[in-house]
Parts: sequence; structure tokens; C-alpha cells
Amino acid sequence: MSIQLQQVSRWLLVFLSILLVWTPITAVASPAGTATAIHVPVSAISPELLSKWRAGAENGYGPDQYRLGLAYAAGDGVPQNFAEAARWWRRGAYNINPHAELMLGEAYAHGWGVPRNMNKAIHWWEAAARYGDAKVSSRARLLLNSAI
Repeated sequence: MSIQLQQVSRWLLVFLSILLVWTPITAVASPAGTATAIHVPVSAISPELLSKWRAGAENGYGPDQYRLGLAYAAGDGVPQNFAEAARWWRRGAYNINPHAELMLGEAYAHGWGVPRNMNKAIHWWEAAARYGDAKVSSRARLLLNSAI
């Protein structure tokens, strides 16, 4: 597979992962960026909302940890930082948030801010499939089937 095709594939996975799991962010792949960049032309997250999410995330609220991870992955309201995104998804996953488990699995599968590790990706996708709502479980099962 050519490098250019790998970059397009990676773009598509980043875009679809965020779009399928969290629709308030309108993430669009930037053709001039790197393979893991996400460009959000207009900030969808207000500073007030980001502040609320950060407070909730720091107090251990899994949904806010997941949302803050998405903000860092997209660079929406904060500088884009995949390592920080993965850190928040990990904290959300440990708080049994299926959306965070799904995205942490994606991070491990693609090396977004963490070393690429398919065993860890599968572990988190299995957890998301077990505890998630129908949409998250379905997405996790799809990823598991493609990984095995």
C-alpha cells in the first residue's frame, strides 16, 4: 500500500471514528495536513463548555473525560494533542465509559498518542462492546471483526 493511500486511510478512520461516536464536532480532514491531523474550521466547543468538561473530567466523570479527549484529538478549543486525547480516553475507560473505551481502542490501533498495540486495542474494543449502548457496541464489534 502506498504511503499516500495509507495517509488517506488513516484520515478516513480518524474522521469516521469521531463522526460516528460524537456528532457535535464536525471534523474534516485537512488535505494539506499530516496523516493524523484533523482540521475543524469553526470551533464547535465554547470556552465555557470546555471549562465544564475539564472540571467534570478532573473530578472523574467519564463522559466529560471522553469529550475532552475528543476535543484534544480534533484540536477544537484546545491545541491538537493525540497524547492528551489518549490520556483522557484512558481515564474515561477506567471509569467504564464505553465511548472512551472505543476511542482508546482506536488510539491503540492507529498509534494516536500511544504506541500502536493491537492487543490493547482489542481489549478496549471488547470492553466497549460489552458495556456500550447499541451504537457503541455495534461499532466495537465491527472493529473487533476487522482486527481478528
